[in-house]
Amino acid sequence: MKASVEATSSTHESVSAAIAASDRVLIVAAAGLSISTDLPNNPYHDPDDFAHHYPTLASYGYRTAFHAMGLSQDERVPAGVKLAFTAKHFLNMRQRFPPTEGYMWLKDLASTFQPEDVFVWTSNVDGCFERAGFDPARVYTTQGEMNKFQCARPGCGSVWNCVDTLQAIDSASQDGVLRDLSLAPSCPRCGSQWPAVRPNLRGGDWFEHKPYEQVSQRLLDWLDQCVKDRSRVAIIEVGVGPNTPIVTRIPACAFASAVKANGGQPVYLRVNPDRPEGPRENPAPGVLFHRWRQPWTALKPLAETVIKMRSAAPKPTDRPALMHTPADPPAAADPPAAADPPAAALQVSALQWQQRYYEILLSLRTPRAA
Repeated sequence: MKASVEATSSTHESVSAAIAASDRVLIVAAAGLSISTDLPNNPYHDPDDFAHHYPTLASYGYRTAFHAMGLSQDERVPAGVKLAFTAKHFLNMRQRFPPTEGYMWLKDLASTFQPEDVFVWTSNVDGCFERAGFDPARVYTTQGEMNKFQCARPGCGSVWNCVDTLQAIDSASQDGVLRDLSLAPSCPRCGSQWPAVRPNLRGGDWFEHKPYEQVSQRLLDWLDQCVKDRSRVAIIEVGVGPNTPIVTRIPACAFASAVKANGGQPVYLRVNPDRPEGPRENPAPGVLFHRWRQPWTALKPLAETVIKMRSAAPKPTDRPALMHTPADPPAAADPPAAADPPAAALQVSALQWQQRYYEILLSLRTPRAA
Protein backbone atom coordinates (compact mmCIF):
# COMPACT_ATOMS: atom_id res chain seq x y z
CA MET A 1 0.00 0.00 0.00
CA LYS A 2 1.29 3.44 -0.85
CA ALA A 3 2.10 5.54 2.20
CA SER A 4 -0.41 8.29 2.92
CA VAL A 5 2.35 10.83 3.53
CA GLU A 6 5.46 10.88 1.38
CA ALA A 7 8.68 12.85 1.53
CA THR A 8 8.78 15.61 -1.06
CA SER A 9 11.78 15.78 -3.35
CA SER A 10 13.04 18.89 -1.56
CA THR A 11 12.78 17.13 1.81
CA HIS A 12 14.50 14.09 0.37
CA GLU A 13 17.35 16.20 -0.95
CA SER A 14 17.76 18.16 2.28
CA VAL A 15 17.74 15.05 4.48
CA SER A 16 20.14 13.26 2.15
CA ALA A 17 22.46 16.26 2.18
CA ALA A 18 22.43 16.45 5.98
CA ILE A 19 23.22 12.73 6.30
CA ALA A 20 25.92 12.96 3.63
CA ALA A 21 27.55 15.84 5.51
CA SER A 22 27.66 13.86 8.76
CA ASP A 23 30.83 12.35 10.20
CA ARG A 24 29.14 9.47 12.03
CA VAL A 25 25.96 7.46 11.68
CA LEU A 26 23.80 5.57 14.16
CA ILE A 27 21.29 3.12 12.69
CA VAL A 28 18.31 2.37 14.94
CA ALA A 29 16.08 -0.47 13.77
CA ALA A 30 13.25 -2.77 14.74
CA ALA A 31 10.93 -5.39 13.27
CA GLY A 32 9.54 -3.24 10.47
CA LEU A 33 12.89 -3.42 8.67
CA SER A 34 12.75 -7.25 8.51
CA ILE A 35 9.29 -7.65 6.94
CA SER A 36 9.55 -8.53 3.26
CA THR A 37 7.28 -6.92 0.69
CA ASP A 38 6.89 -10.17 -1.28
CA LEU A 39 7.96 -13.20 0.83
CA PRO A 40 5.66 -14.93 3.36
CA ASN A 41 8.00 -14.06 6.23
CA ASN A 42 5.72 -12.13 8.57
CA PRO A 43 4.32 -14.81 10.90
CA TYR A 44 4.15 -12.30 13.75
CA HIS A 45 1.35 -10.31 12.14
CA ASP A 46 0.01 -12.27 9.16
CA PRO A 47 -2.09 -15.37 10.01
CA ASP A 48 -1.62 -16.71 6.49
CA ASP A 49 2.16 -16.52 6.79
CA PHE A 50 1.97 -18.23 10.18
CA ALA A 51 -0.24 -21.07 8.90
CA HIS A 52 2.00 -21.48 5.84
CA HIS A 53 5.09 -22.15 7.95
CA TYR A 54 3.55 -23.78 11.05
CA PRO A 55 0.41 -25.68 10.05
CA THR A 56 0.65 -28.15 12.95
CA LEU A 57 0.64 -25.43 15.60
CA ALA A 58 -2.02 -23.52 13.66
CA SER A 59 -4.27 -26.59 14.03
CA TYR A 60 -4.29 -25.88 17.79
CA GLY A 61 -5.82 -22.46 17.17
CA TYR A 62 -2.69 -20.33 17.09
CA ARG A 63 -2.83 -17.59 14.47
CA THR A 64 0.42 -15.65 14.78
CA ALA A 65 3.85 -15.90 16.39
CA PHE A 66 2.79 -13.16 18.80
CA HIS A 67 -0.09 -15.39 19.87
CA ALA A 68 2.36 -18.28 20.27
CA MET A 69 4.51 -16.40 22.78
CA GLY A 70 2.43 -18.00 25.53
CA LEU A 71 2.82 -21.47 24.06
CA SER A 72 4.92 -22.86 26.92
CA GLN A 73 1.95 -22.50 29.30
CA ASP A 74 -0.56 -24.25 27.01
CA GLU A 75 -1.08 -27.77 28.36
CA ARG A 76 -3.18 -28.71 25.32
CA VAL A 77 -0.14 -28.68 23.04
CA PRO A 78 2.24 -31.68 23.36
CA ALA A 79 5.90 -31.06 24.16
CA GLY A 80 6.94 -32.47 20.79
CA VAL A 81 4.84 -29.87 18.95
CA LYS A 82 6.21 -27.05 21.09
CA LEU A 83 9.79 -28.08 20.46
CA ALA A 84 9.27 -28.60 16.73
CA PHE A 85 7.68 -25.17 16.39
CA THR A 86 10.39 -23.44 18.41
CA ALA A 87 13.19 -25.01 16.38
CA LYS A 88 11.66 -24.28 12.99
CA HIS A 89 10.58 -20.76 13.91
CA PHE A 90 13.98 -19.77 15.31
CA LEU A 91 15.78 -21.24 12.30
CA ASN A 92 13.41 -19.42 9.95
CA MET A 93 13.90 -16.07 11.64
CA ARG A 94 17.64 -16.32 12.31
CA GLN A 95 18.91 -18.43 9.40
CA ARG A 96 16.41 -18.91 6.59
CA PHE A 97 14.37 -15.75 6.08
CA PRO A 98 16.82 -13.50 4.21
CA PRO A 99 17.47 -9.91 5.26
CA THR A 100 15.31 -7.49 3.31
CA GLU A 101 16.97 -5.25 0.76
CA GLY A 102 16.70 -2.44 3.30
CA TYR A 103 19.58 -3.97 5.25
CA MET A 104 21.74 -4.03 2.14
CA TRP A 105 20.97 -0.41 1.32
CA LEU A 106 21.86 0.62 4.86
CA LYS A 107 25.09 -1.36 4.59
CA ASP A 108 25.98 0.40 1.35
CA LEU A 109 25.29 3.77 2.97
CA ALA A 110 27.24 2.89 6.12
CA SER A 111 30.19 1.73 4.03
CA THR A 112 30.83 5.34 2.98
CA PHE A 113 31.78 6.09 6.63
CA GLN A 114 34.83 4.88 8.49
CA PRO A 115 34.05 1.59 10.31
CA GLU A 116 34.56 3.19 13.73
CA ASP A 117 32.07 5.92 12.85
CA VAL A 118 29.14 3.50 12.42
CA PHE A 119 27.02 1.84 15.08
CA VAL A 120 23.79 -0.17 14.96
CA TRP A 121 21.25 -0.31 17.79
CA THR A 122 18.46 -2.81 17.14
CA SER A 123 15.71 -4.65 18.95
CA ASN A 124 15.64 -7.29 16.20
CA VAL A 125 16.70 -10.79 17.22
CA ASP A 126 17.08 -12.21 13.71
CA GLY A 127 20.75 -11.42 13.08
CA CYS A 128 19.95 -9.62 9.82
CA PHE A 129 22.53 -6.88 10.34
CA GLU A 130 25.29 -9.44 10.80
CA ARG A 131 24.02 -11.45 7.83
CA ALA A 132 23.96 -8.27 5.72
CA GLY A 133 27.65 -7.72 6.40
CA PHE A 134 27.69 -5.37 9.39
CA ASP A 135 30.43 -5.91 11.95
CA PRO A 136 28.75 -7.76 14.88
CA ALA A 137 31.12 -5.95 17.27
CA ARG A 138 29.28 -2.75 16.32
CA VAL A 139 25.71 -4.09 16.44
CA TYR A 140 23.93 -3.94 19.79
CA THR A 141 21.09 -6.50 19.77
CA THR A 142 19.44 -5.25 22.92
CA GLN A 143 16.71 -7.94 23.06
CA GLY A 144 18.97 -10.96 22.56
CA GLU A 145 19.26 -13.29 19.58
CA MET A 146 17.40 -16.32 18.29
CA ASN A 147 20.57 -18.39 17.95
CA LYS A 148 21.10 -18.65 21.72
CA PHE A 149 19.54 -20.47 24.67
CA GLN A 150 20.07 -19.74 28.34
CA CYS A 151 19.75 -21.84 31.47
CA ALA A 152 16.79 -20.99 33.69
CA ARG A 153 18.26 -22.62 36.80
CA PRO A 154 19.03 -19.94 39.42
CA GLY A 155 22.75 -19.43 39.82
CA CYS A 156 23.80 -20.98 36.50
CA GLY A 157 23.54 -18.14 33.98
CA SER A 158 24.88 -20.18 31.08
CA VAL A 159 24.19 -18.93 27.53
CA TRP A 160 25.15 -20.93 24.45
CA ASN A 161 24.72 -21.09 20.69
CA CYS A 162 21.80 -23.42 19.98
CA VAL A 163 21.77 -23.61 16.17
CA ASP A 164 23.01 -27.21 16.01
CA THR A 165 20.35 -28.29 18.51
CA LEU A 166 17.62 -26.48 16.60
CA GLN A 167 18.70 -28.08 13.33
CA ALA A 168 18.67 -31.55 14.88
CA ILE A 169 15.16 -31.02 16.26
CA ASP A 170 13.91 -29.60 12.98
CA SER A 171 15.35 -32.47 10.94
CA ALA A 172 13.56 -34.97 13.20
CA SER A 173 10.22 -33.09 13.04
CA GLN A 174 9.15 -33.43 9.43
CA ASP A 175 5.43 -33.38 10.30
CA GLY A 176 5.72 -30.61 12.90
CA VAL A 177 6.08 -33.01 15.83
CA LEU A 178 9.30 -34.05 17.61
CA ARG A 179 8.87 -37.61 18.82
CA ASP A 180 12.44 -38.16 20.01
CA LEU A 181 12.46 -35.96 23.09
CA SER A 182 16.07 -36.91 23.82
CA LEU A 183 16.89 -34.17 21.29
CA ALA A 184 15.40 -31.53 23.59
CA PRO A 185 17.94 -28.85 24.59
CA SER A 186 19.83 -29.06 27.87
CA CYS A 187 22.32 -26.79 29.61
CA PRO A 188 25.92 -27.66 28.69
CA ARG A 189 27.17 -26.33 32.04
CA CYS A 190 24.84 -27.77 34.69
CA GLY A 191 22.83 -30.34 32.70
CA SER A 192 19.43 -28.78 33.36
CA GLN A 193 16.85 -30.25 30.98
CA TRP A 194 14.23 -28.52 28.84
CA PRO A 195 11.97 -26.76 29.81
CA ALA A 196 14.50 -25.51 32.39
CA VAL A 197 16.27 -23.86 29.46
CA ARG A 198 14.73 -21.01 27.51
CA PRO A 199 15.51 -18.72 24.56
CA ASN A 200 17.99 -15.97 25.34
CA LEU A 201 15.43 -13.30 24.50
CA ARG A 202 14.40 -10.43 26.76
CA GLY A 203 11.21 -11.31 28.58
CA GLY A 204 11.95 -10.14 32.12
CA ASP A 205 14.73 -9.55 34.59
CA TRP A 206 15.75 -13.20 34.22
CA PHE A 207 17.11 -12.37 30.72
CA GLU A 208 20.87 -12.96 30.68
CA HIS A 209 22.42 -9.89 29.07
CA LYS A 210 26.03 -11.01 29.52
CA PRO A 211 26.69 -11.94 25.84
CA TYR A 212 25.79 -8.38 24.78
CA GLU A 213 27.47 -6.41 27.56
CA GLN A 214 30.71 -5.59 25.76
CA VAL A 215 28.99 -4.20 22.69
CA SER A 216 26.52 -2.35 24.94
CA GLN A 217 29.44 -0.66 26.69
CA ARG A 218 31.10 0.05 23.34
CA LEU A 219 27.91 1.75 22.15
CA LEU A 220 27.65 3.82 25.33
CA ASP A 221 31.25 4.99 24.94
CA TRP A 222 30.59 5.81 21.27
CA LEU A 223 27.51 7.88 22.14
CA ASP A 224 29.37 9.75 24.88
CA GLN A 225 32.26 10.49 22.54
CA CYS A 226 29.90 11.88 19.90
CA VAL A 227 28.42 14.25 22.50
CA LYS A 228 31.86 15.28 23.74
CA ASP A 229 33.18 15.87 20.19
CA ARG A 230 30.10 17.90 19.18
CA SER A 231 29.80 15.54 16.25
CA ARG A 232 27.90 15.87 13.04
CA VAL A 233 25.99 12.63 13.48
CA ALA A 234 23.12 11.11 11.51
CA ILE A 235 20.56 8.93 13.28
CA ILE A 236 18.54 6.77 10.88
CA GLU A 237 15.63 5.03 12.60
CA VAL A 238 13.67 2.40 10.64
CA GLY A 239 10.68 0.23 11.50
CA VAL A 240 10.43 0.89 15.24
CA GLY A 241 6.91 0.05 16.40
CA PRO A 242 4.93 1.01 19.51
CA ASN A 243 5.70 -2.11 21.57
CA THR A 244 9.13 -1.34 23.03
CA PRO A 245 10.35 2.13 21.95
CA ILE A 246 12.14 2.46 25.31
CA VAL A 247 14.89 0.04 24.21
CA THR A 248 15.80 1.91 21.01
CA ARG A 249 13.89 5.01 19.89
CA ILE A 250 13.56 6.90 23.16
CA PRO A 251 17.24 6.64 24.20
CA ALA A 252 18.33 7.37 20.61
CA CYS A 253 16.26 10.56 20.71
CA ALA A 254 17.90 11.47 24.03
CA PHE A 255 21.29 10.93 22.38
CA ALA A 256 20.43 13.24 19.47
CA SER A 257 19.16 15.83 21.95
CA ALA A 258 22.39 15.60 23.98
CA VAL A 259 24.54 16.09 20.87
CA LYS A 260 22.52 19.16 19.89
CA ALA A 261 22.52 20.63 23.39
CA ASN A 262 26.30 20.31 23.56
CA GLY A 263 26.78 22.15 20.29
CA GLY A 264 26.90 19.25 17.82
CA GLN A 265 24.92 18.86 14.61
CA PRO A 266 22.61 15.84 14.70
CA VAL A 267 20.12 14.96 11.99
CA TYR A 268 17.41 12.44 12.88
CA LEU A 269 15.44 10.60 10.20
CA ARG A 270 12.55 8.32 11.18
CA VAL A 271 11.22 6.01 8.45
CA ASN A 272 7.94 4.48 9.58
CA PRO A 273 4.55 4.03 7.85
CA ASP A 274 2.65 4.09 11.16
CA ARG A 275 0.75 7.02 12.62
CA PRO A 276 3.18 9.63 14.04
CA GLU A 277 4.18 9.34 17.67
CA GLY A 278 3.76 11.79 20.52
CA PRO A 279 6.36 14.43 21.43
CA ARG A 280 7.98 12.29 24.16
CA GLU A 281 9.22 9.91 21.45
CA ASN A 282 10.82 12.66 19.38
CA PRO A 283 14.16 14.43 19.85
CA ALA A 284 14.23 17.83 21.53
CA PRO A 285 13.29 20.98 19.62
CA GLY A 286 16.29 22.23 17.71
CA VAL A 287 17.34 18.80 16.43
CA LEU A 288 16.95 18.54 12.65
CA PHE A 289 14.17 15.90 12.72
CA HIS A 290 12.34 14.41 9.74
CA ARG A 291 9.67 11.74 9.78
CA TRP A 292 8.90 9.91 6.55
CA ARG A 293 5.63 8.04 6.77
CA GLN A 294 6.91 5.34 4.47
CA PRO A 295 8.09 1.70 4.70
CA TRP A 296 11.74 0.64 4.57
CA THR A 297 11.65 0.75 0.77
CA ALA A 298 12.20 4.53 1.12
CA LEU A 299 15.78 3.69 2.08
CA LYS A 300 16.80 2.89 -1.49
CA PRO A 301 16.65 6.42 -2.98
CA LEU A 302 18.02 7.80 0.30
CA ALA A 303 21.05 5.49 0.23
CA GLU A 304 21.67 6.11 -3.47
CA THR A 305 21.61 9.88 -2.99
CA VAL A 306 23.77 9.88 0.14
CA ILE A 307 26.33 7.58 -1.48
CA LYS A 308 26.50 9.82 -4.55
CA MET A 309 26.89 12.95 -2.44
CA ARG A 310 29.58 11.44 -0.21
CA SER A 311 31.56 10.10 -3.15
CA ALA A 312 31.66 13.59 -4.65
CA ALA A 313 32.51 15.39 -1.40
CA PRO A 314 36.08 16.24 -0.36
CA LYS A 315 37.62 13.97 2.24
CA PRO A 316 36.91 15.08 5.82
CA THR A 317 39.70 16.65 7.83
CA ASP A 318 41.43 14.58 10.46
CA ARG A 319 39.67 14.41 13.80
CA PRO A 320 40.16 12.44 17.00
CA ALA A 321 39.40 8.73 16.76
CA LEU A 322 36.61 7.39 18.91
CA MET A 323 37.99 5.82 22.07
CA HIS A 324 36.30 2.77 23.55
CA THR A 325 37.34 3.08 27.14
CA PRO A 326 34.78 2.38 29.86
CA ALA A 327 32.51 5.35 30.37
CA ASP A 328 31.70 6.88 33.72
CA PRO A 329 28.21 8.17 34.46
CA PRO A 330 27.74 11.69 33.11
CA ALA A 331 28.82 14.10 35.83
CA ALA A 332 28.20 17.77 36.26
CA ALA A 333 30.89 19.80 34.53
CA ASP A 334 32.47 22.92 35.94
CA PRO A 335 30.03 25.73 35.24
CA PRO A 336 31.06 28.29 32.63
CA ALA A 337 31.90 31.81 33.63
CA ALA A 338 29.06 33.83 35.09
CA ALA A 339 29.24 36.20 32.12
CA ASP A 340 27.92 33.45 29.84
CA PRO A 341 24.61 32.18 31.27
CA PRO A 342 23.32 30.77 27.94
CA ALA A 343 26.32 28.40 27.82
CA ALA A 344 25.60 27.26 31.37
CA ALA A 345 22.01 26.41 30.45
CA LEU A 346 23.23 24.56 27.36
CA GLN A 347 25.62 22.43 29.39
CA VAL A 348 23.01 21.45 31.95
CA SER A 349 20.61 20.47 29.18
CA ALA A 350 23.23 18.29 27.47
CA LEU A 351 24.06 16.52 30.73
CA GLN A 352 20.39 15.84 31.42
CA TRP A 353 19.85 14.26 28.01
CA GLN A 354 23.07 12.29 28.33
CA GLN A 355 22.00 10.98 31.73
CA ARG A 356 18.71 9.82 30.20
CA TYR A 357 20.21 7.54 27.56
CA TYR A 358 22.91 6.42 30.00
CA GLU A 359 20.34 5.25 32.55
CA ILE A 360 18.25 3.47 29.93
CA LEU A 361 21.25 1.60 28.54
CA LEU A 362 22.28 0.48 32.02
CA SER A 363 18.72 -0.58 32.85
CA LEU A 364 18.83 -3.02 29.91
CA ARG A 365 21.60 -5.00 31.58
CA THR A 366 19.85 -7.89 33.28
CA PRO A 367 19.69 -9.76 35.62
CA ARG A 368 19.60 -6.64 37.74
CA ALA A 369 21.88 -6.32 40.73
CA ALA A 370 20.17 -6.86 44.09
